[in-house]
Amino acid sequence: MKDATNLLWAASPFGSVTNPWHKPSTWLSAVSLLWGEADGEPVLMGAGTVFMKIHRTRSLPFSAPLAAFGYRVLVPDAMGQTRAIVDAIDNVVVQARRQAQIIAWHNGADDLHVLRQLPRSADEPRHGGVDAVAAAWKDRGSRSPSTARCVDTSHDLGPAGLISETAAAHDLEPLKSFAGGQQQASAQAACEALADGRTEDFAPEALVGSVLSSAVTTALLGGKYAGRLHWEGTLSVYDVLEQVAWEAAPSLLGGVAAARSE
Repeated sequence: MKDATNLLWAASPFGSVTNPWHKPSTWLSAVSLLWGEADGEPVLMGAGTVFMKIHRTRSLPFSAPLAAFGYRVLVPDAMGQTRAIVDAIDNVVVQARRQAQIIAWHNGADDLHVLRQLPRSADEPRHGGVDAVAAAWKDRGSRSPSTARCVDTSHDLGPAGLISETAAAHDLEPLKSFAGGQQQASAQAACEALADGRTEDFAPEALVGSVLSSAVTTALLGGKYAGRLHWEGTLSVYDVLEQVAWEAAPSLLGGVAAARSE
């Protein structure tokens, strides 16, 4: 399984993977998943989590030149790794539910439902973090003061639909290569290539760029909905990623890398 964390996290100012939050309730955590399907079963083709610092009570300005956030990206390099990726997601949401102020997810109920329905053997424990967040997602209007606020950037913010459509409606310019139905189509194509052993057609960097762009977009939209982030004019998600996370997918976000090498 390709784990971009160790390479990328070293460039993040926000601490370690196991404890990205310096102070409770001053962080927004966003989750994004990419799904494929093989033999009638869902296959996780990517998981991205973003940890973005916010203020407890007021909205902070956000711009690409001053962007900063922590992140983790996981994509498979073989079939049969969905369970391992779910384990990593569960660890993140366990901490986020207790230590972040906000958890943002686009169409979170759908992802959480699929995560809970994934097959498991009798001796495999359930994922406590996924179960707890799934229960909280049903009643996002109320929460315990000790747990994160849940924001669904599709249904709470709207318009409901694809992440690129919601982004465009709220002055965020999505990555054109993953807008509309292209994101799902590319994830399914990658899944089929992986299942068939066509390594020449499997591009993990494209999966990383796709799921990370969705996670960053979800974080920004969640921050806007909650009144914790705002930006002037139209904000380019590409510019944000190029500034902070170009190492995640240098063939897609290589502008900064190219500039540094000159």
